[in-house]
Amino acid sequence: RGVYIVPLKALASEKFRELSEICKSVDLKVGLAIGDRSSENNFAEDSDVLVCTSEKLDSMLRSNPSLMDDIGIVVADEFHLLQEPNRGPTLEILLSRIRHRVESAQILALSATVGNADDLAEWLDADLVKSEWRPIALYSGTLTGLDIRYHSVESPGGDFSLPESKRLDGGVNKNLHSVLDDTTEIKKQMLVFVASRSSAQKEARELSKHVKSKLDSGGHNFSDSIIESWGEMANSLSAREGVSATAKALANAVRGGVGFHHAGLTSSQRRVIEEGFRSGNLLCIVATPTLAQGVNLPASRVVVRDTRRWSTVAARSMPLPVMEVRQMMGRAGRPGFDEFGESFLVSKSKQDEVSLIDLYLKGEPEDVTSKLANPGAQNAEEDGALLAHILSIVATAGIDDRDAISRFLSKTFLSSQMNAETLEARTDDVLYWLCENGMIERKGESKQVENRIKETKTTEREEDWQDEMPSWANSATAIPGLDLIPKEEAPRRLTPRRGPAIFGFKKASMYEPSDYFIPEPAAMTYAPTQLGARVSRLYLNPISGRIIQDGLRKAIGIISGEDKIGQVSPLSLLHLASCTPDFLPLWPRKNDYGAIQEALHGREREFLSMPTDLEEERRMKGALVVNSWMDEDSLDSIENDWGVQAGDLRSRVELIEWLLYAMRRILSEDDDLARMDRGAHKTLYESIDEVHRRVRYGCKADILGLVAIRGVGRVRAREMSDTLGVNDASDLAVITDRDKSRLSDLRGWSPKLVDKLVDSAVKSLRRSR
Repeated sequence: RGVYIVPLKALASEKFRELSEICKSVDLKVGLAIGDRSSENNFAEDSDVLVCTSEKLDSMLRSNPSLMDDIGIVVADEFHLLQEPNRGPTLEILLSRIRHRVESAQILALSATVGNADDLAEWLDADLVKSEWRPIALYSGTLTGLDIRYHSVESPGGDFSLPESKRLDGGVNKNLHSVLDDTTEIKKQMLVFVASRSSAQKEARELSKHVKSKLDSGGHNFSDSIIESWGEMANSLSAREGVSATAKALANAVRGGVGFHHAGLTSSQRRVIEEGFRSGNLLCIVATPTLAQGVNLPASRVVVRDTRRWSTVAARSMPLPVMEVRQMMGRAGRPGFDEFGESFLVSKSKQDEVSLIDLYLKGEPEDVTSKLANPGAQNAEEDGALLAHILSIVATAGIDDRDAISRFLSKTFLSSQMNAETLEARTDDVLYWLCENGMIERKGESKQVENRIKETKTTEREEDWQDEMPSWANSATAIPGLDLIPKEEAPRRLTPRRGPAIFGFKKASMYEPSDYFIPEPAAMTYAPTQLGARVSRLYLNPISGRIIQDGLRKAIGIISGEDKIGQVSPLSLLHLASCTPDFLPLWPRKNDYGAIQEALHGREREFLSMPTDLEEERRMKGALVVNSWMDEDSLDSIENDWGVQAGDLRSRVELIEWLLYAMRRILSEDDDLARMDRGAHKTLYESIDEVHRRVRYGCKADILGLVAIRGVGRVRAREMSDTLGVNDASDLAVITDRDKSRLSDLRGWSPKLVDKLVDSAVKSLRRSR
């Protein structure tokens, strides 16, 4: 089997389509694994070539480690993302697991921007292949004011001399307008990269206004069909239910042939923009750097407007990494469409231009470093990636003794960058935490492991060098009966002591409690607990698993009446999920603090946990925003009230949905929790299930029966409930003709739509019987 690993779902889908075409001719099946659908997994297991994200493959191997056994080749695309703190550790552990279990597997790591390729090749025990080849030439230069200067060229070979500098027409303060005009004159497209979402939206708005002014004046060369396509795209963006302010801004920009692209957009909005650009209809996309990582979307020209980004840690703007800027610039040039591509760095002055050339055009990309361990961690809880992956290898990879864990970690990239003693100490720290927090348990030292260690251990012999032996000593050794005794072997001639056997230490009563623990014996064996095995298979951070279990225990105590103070509400469960390190908190705006503080202090008795970090307000905001979503607030009102764009809301909703699912699984499989109080356990399970469905569909509990019907979203479900008083499929299936007419009269409804939904309700009832 061949496995092709990519960092993001969008790239996986592209590569799946590409490989499917190639493999069709040789009768090979290509599988795709990026989601959680069981049918997808079954097909993936039967495939000859599997395209997947690293997270999905890791999840599949945790459930079924034998999937690795028939792997012949692994391709790791965008390999430089090993440097990325969130995705890097998973990719590193994946490749280490494959190398550990299937030594014959070939690994092919691909990247265009790596500084220390030699180190990575050495880690993988691989041959390093470097190439300057590109399918088409790339000219790189600078844009200072209206002046374009070319400074370097990367080419597929042949004569590609640098073009002469040129000056664009237009205003100096609107130089991107001039670049766009110059690009569209030759019927090409361009990408503009900026540092922030607000900059992307503002620049797209300004470029769109510029194009619209040309449309009004008639000074353009755009075809009627292209202009018409802008209107169609804009209408499709505006026609969706619950259109947000961001969606309206995007639709308005698209009417001028310019789109913006960032993580605040929904997947459907991003898809409209990407397809519009690929088809050649959109003139320009203004994007944040995430576009350079996530989608294969080349353009004839790329302009990197911003090469600095605000750093919260440094409290100032910092230069972007060379690796990141090179990724953006590399998007220029479309094979099969362009003879060459052009990339420009925008500089503010001649001095700034020189600095940009030295750093980004002449400089080398940064070295890739392992993110499997946190260099600054003071304890195991600050080493989340190492904590999660050591639990994973113990629980699902059969690496269950201390020596085997060390040997496995020696195959990671981390081992080549961290001192061996430090790595051993970190590993002991993590194992201690996992044991103390109920994720794994010690099973005792194994004689079999001890024998294995003795068999494989190589003893280092110290050679007795005497390079520093003085000449008189060498001569003395020739005298019969005279031997040289090394200093450390000389007999001690000390008289018996007269003082106490121990002195100079504090009394035992003066010692403060310490977290010091004895290192784990090499032959110690481990086994996952019920909780640890479930946490690993659910792909949770072990700290999240601990927080969830403790929160559920508290909730059962409240429901059973043992706890007379607390209360359990839907917000309790959302807040518990938001307190875990697996949740991505939201930055509060100044206007948010009133509502956040009111919730923190006014609803304190509903909290089942508190954040272990210093992000109490950020996590509370996340819970409140998702609460607004499941209370049926519109996307527009959530963006206005909280400043949270639809894409950010979608990501938090998906995280909370996953964490609620994890809560439900942990609760159902934890025997200790069930024994606390059977009735409270059942009530809590049903409550979690209800909130889980409310988060999934974004609605109140009274219409859950309607949104479960295929084709019924939360808006139509609420309209049906308010108009007819129906609550589920059984109600909808038997509505009268008069009721159908009342629904058809509502805005956005039609007789055909009503009949379709009634038919769907009838089918839903048949399936449930």
